[in-house]
Amino acid sequence: MKIMGRNLGIILLLFSAGMQAQEIENAETLQPFTEKLTQNKVSQILFMGDSHIQADWLTSYLRKKFQDEYGNAGRGMVFPYNVANTNGSDDFTSISNRTWETFRLVHEQKIFPQIGASGFVIGNRENSFVEISFKNPQDSFDKVIIYHDAKMNGKEITLYREQQPLKNFVQKRTENLNHRALAGETFHEIVSKYNSTTTKLKQMNGNRILHPAEGENFRVERNYLIYNADFENYIGPLAQQKLTGFKTEISVKEPQNVFLMRSDASSSDANVFYGFQFLKKAEKGVVFNTVGVNGATYADFLKYPLQIQQLVTMNPDILIIALGTNEAFAPIDKEEFQSAVTDVITKFRAQNAQLPVLLISPPDNLPKQSRVPEIVSWIRESAAQNRAAFFNLYEASGGKGSFKKAQIKKEANSDGVHFVKPGYENQAELIWKAFSKLLNK
Repeated sequence: MKIMGRNLGIILLLFSAGMQAQEIENAETLQPFTEKLTQNKVSQILFMGDSHIQADWLTSYLRKKFQDEYGNAGRGMVFPYNVANTNGSDDFTSISNRTWETFRLVHEQKIFPQIGASGFVIGNRENSFVEISFKNPQDSFDKVIIYHDAKMNGKEITLYREQQPLKNFVQKRTENLNHRALAGETFHEIVSKYNSTTTKLKQMNGNRILHPAEGENFRVERNYLIYNADFENYIGPLAQQKLTGFKTEISVKEPQNVFLMRSDASSSDANVFYGFQFLKKAEKGVVFNTVGVNGATYADFLKYPLQIQQLVTMNPDILIIALGTNEAFAPIDKEEFQSAVTDVITKFRAQNAQLPVLLISPPDNLPKQSRVPEIVSWIRESAAQNRAAFFNLYEASGGKGSFKKAQIKKEANSDGVHFVKPGYENQAELIWKAFSKLLNK
């Protein structure tokens, strides 16, 4: 028994040397949110971040924790990442019968003058179906808010129920082509034009394609779809509605787990969508919205005014922001960094001056290990300056050297920056425990 007790003590000591209990600083600023959670009302959480968030492993863990404790009022904001040829949450799939031009807010592009709520955009000029299918029955919805371009005002869209999934009627095809760069054309515009990926075109051309010069030739992989219109024999209408402004709410009579939308277009009348928010008819519970964008910084969320304009219409009860990793790789100074943090918070508080905000620091990484603590200190200062709460995920997860330890435990990626699912879930548990401590005071 003594040996077992000694071993247990060693285990606990090792754990405390890594993961450390951290409290939320300036926690009193979150009181309006924590009070509403316990009042049998619907609470909207908006969680914004970079690639640590786009994959949704950290946020999906938190979503389940909050909804298990306080009720599920809807899956919240999603984007059809599969349609956009990028990674995203694994609790839903998306597909279309047509290809789309697509960008995220960090891309250099001149195709779309605005990018909206999710930090992504898809657009085309063809009659198109978009299907989003949720794997979890608890994520059924009876209301969806579609975030779209204001130029679509008055366009009619139709929602359908389906007897067979769209994927049974769509085949993906690939061909290799030559592309001659146009004047002013960017790398991401080339990727989008051929419905390809940044990874694939870099593999085919090396880094020279990152800065294409007019007339320069490149090899490209074009992905295209073959659609079997027999699909339309297996669908029936659920709802029809004309789009209004830059967001449109559509309700259906019975809960659905599959969202199937048809939007028609022409050469002069484009489809342009920025995201979809899925809700339930509920009197209480949590809607956990995530907006994660690979490569994003605080300044990136200021590039397109429409994005925050659309997000504030959600009326979030708390704004959580987990950024800073990409700034650690950039030649940014303290003044520029903190100015961007303040501007983001100020724009969200334009509609609600008392909006609770929680800033979360980035975790450790290998390439910029010495730079991360400086970024963390800037975020902590910004929180204090902006009446925001702060959670030090860097220290909570073990501080300097913790990424290497996570790699040894197979909880972090070989790229030195990103974690894998168990690593993100460990971070989410640290955040959840800090919230739980706050809520149980």
